Amino acid sequence: SSPEEAAGRERSGGAGSEGPRLLIGSLPAHLSPHLFGGFKCPVCSKLVSSDEMDLHLVLCLTKPRVTYNEDVLSKDAGECAICLEELQQGDTIARLPCLCVYHKGCIDEWFEVNRSCPEHPSD
Repeated sequence: SSPEEAAGRERSGGAGSEGPRLLIGSLPAHLSPHLFGGFKCPVCSKLVSSDEMDLHLVLCLTKPRVTYNEDVLSKDAGECAICLEELQQGDTIARLPCLCVYHKGCIDEWFEVNRSCPEHPSD
């Protein structure tokens, strides 16, 4: 048995037919398998089964970013859920299709990493 074959058996979890086994700690924290055999998607943070992860990642990465309407607030409107600062009269805001409202700068930064509403990630 060559070292390459031995390494292959280690990676595949041995000679059994159960498929590859991952050791906790062998992957970055955001990809570590959960007790249910799933993974946390690094794009949307959704738990996805290991069988569906490849397809989910492709869909997540190619899904278009949510568009929004830009406006200037005419009156105070509560709190921005991203920065937790008040949305005040005169602030430039973004109103998403789900009707959530954020500071425009906050949602623009959010969309650099995520592709959905912070409060409605599955939409």
